[in-house]
Amino acid sequence: MNCALEIVNNSFTENKIRNLAINYIHYKFKNPLNFAYLTDIHYRLFRKDYCEREKLELQAIIEIIILAADIMDDLQDGDSKFHPWSEVELGQNLNIIIGLLLASLSAVESIISNNQAKCFIRDYIYKLILKSIDGQQYDLINQIATEGEYIEMVSLKSGSLILLANIIGAGDVSKEQYQILERYSNYLGVVAQLRNDVNDLLNSSLKNDLRLKKKTLPIIYYLHIEDNKFSSIRNYYNSNNSYESLTHEYRKNLYETIVQGGALQYCKVIEQLYIHKFKECIYSLNLPPSTAKEQLLNIKI
Repeated sequence: MNCALEIVNNSFTENKIRNLAINYIHYKFKNPLNFAYLTDIHYRLFRKDYCEREKLELQAIIEIIILAADIMDDLQDGDSKFHPWSEVELGQNLNIIIGLLLASLSAVESIISNNQAKCFIRDYIYKLILKSIDGQQYDLINQIATEGEYIEMVSLKSGSLILLANIIGAGDVSKEQYQILERYSNYLGVVAQLRNDVNDLLNSSLKNDLRLKKKTLPIIYYLHIEDNKFSSIRNYYNSNNSYESLTHEYRKNLYETIVQGGALQYCKVIEQLYIHKFKECIYSLNLPPSTAKEQLLNIKI
């Protein structure tokens, strides 16, 4: 966390926005740092010259980027009520998001000692952040209709950020290695987003997916099945009725149908399929056995 605080302190000059950003950093680093863990693993897997300080700073950079993405996602979905940014007005949060991204991008230039690795990461960091924003936009406009479109969206939204965490750690890799990294990062992104979407549906009292009629994979599953027992789901998602206008009985039936109708089991099967694809890709890298490789194969994100 000290590296992240140092980056923020050296980047923001206005006291209020700096203090808010510092508060967000403290909050972020109390939670699991899965992206930093991926950076750590890939640093140990691919780097020939190991520098503990550089690795820690790179881990801080990716978590700052993820923090900015999380804030933006929460603000757009209206799910930020339990996070510190929920108590801050939108304009200031937007300034913090932009500031965090610029601070992290600037830090890459000063932290990485290997010029070849620096150029490689610089070439991809902007592209991958923009790809993730594209995925976020597809998610936001909520016009996804098929499983294929859902997989494409989450590969952009989540897979791009996972790939970024991996590339920041790995540094300069061959074209063939990059292609494999990209594939298994996308697979891991599908797994992570699918788990998140299922959890958000199960916790509908805390999350807004049902209220926003977000077409995540469990919902797409129901919308494509012509079965009367799923009519409450289809009627709600295909109508202009708001969640607030539904009766308590209808809401209860809607939730129970979603949970018990088979979509969650279907999503579990899809998740296991992508975990299998993920592991196959790692084996195809032909890396020698190591603690880092074993940690990657058993990653939980």
